[in-house]
Amino acid sequence: MDLINGVSDIFDEEQLLMSEWEKRWKECHIEYPYFNQDGIVSYEKWSQLPEGKHILVILKETDALEGSLAEFLRNGGSDTYYRTWNNVARWTRMILDGIYLERVDRELLDNSIKEIAAINLKKYAGGARANNREVKKIALEDVDLLRRQVRLYQPDIILTGGWGMVSDFLHDHILEEDRAWYDPRKRKDREREPDLWYFRTDKVCEGKSTLVISMPHPNRAAKKWTLELQKVLWKEEILAKAMKG
Repeated sequence: MDLINGVSDIFDEEQLLMSEWEKRWKECHIEYPYFNQDGIVSYEKWSQLPEGKHILVILKETDALEGSLAEFLRNGGSDTYYRTWNNVARWTRMILDGIYLERVDRELLDNSIKEIAAINLKKYAGGARANNREVKKIALEDVDLLRRQVRLYQPDIILTGGWGMVSDFLHDHILEEDRAWYDPRKRKDREREPDLWYFRTDKVCEGKSTLVISMPHPNRAAKKWTLELQKVLWKEEILAKAMKG
């Protein structure tokens, strides 16, 4: 694996962080037999992304996975992983290419997922429906490590999946952010202004702000939300810069 542009440093730091986390997990969370590592899916793809387009997706927990989420995604997932990750692929293509894809074939899905980092608040598999109280309890115990992980990747854009719980936890506990969310309920032009909650923060990256956007859980996301994401990207001039480039 050829790692360039300082990505090898991130790889090394991520490995140390995951080792420390798993050690703590075994000591503090003995009721959970598995620890799900996560993070950058493909370091090769990550190192090739254009400036301003590094995407971190934050979800609650995996569904019955017994190993590394990053490895699972890097190796093509499963026969049914498209149910969650198809819409993540659509969000990724919107950010990177400015387009909405009606159809996401398997090759496009696999390639798109390799261009992101994906993490969970709770690094142990749950079920089809996450227990928010349990996820938050574990995440609060691990908040210092979650904060280190989010900052490690220096993401330009963070997408939180699952509406309020993940978004609020990131804003209030991981980032301890004072800035308010953009509130779509107050928008005057419903045609042009986005129907998504988002904010910019200076508490993730050194020398630049990070755009945080609250998205629905990807396995329940309708076309509308990818198009609303497009509005946010235009408003924040992310797509405009891409088109000029």
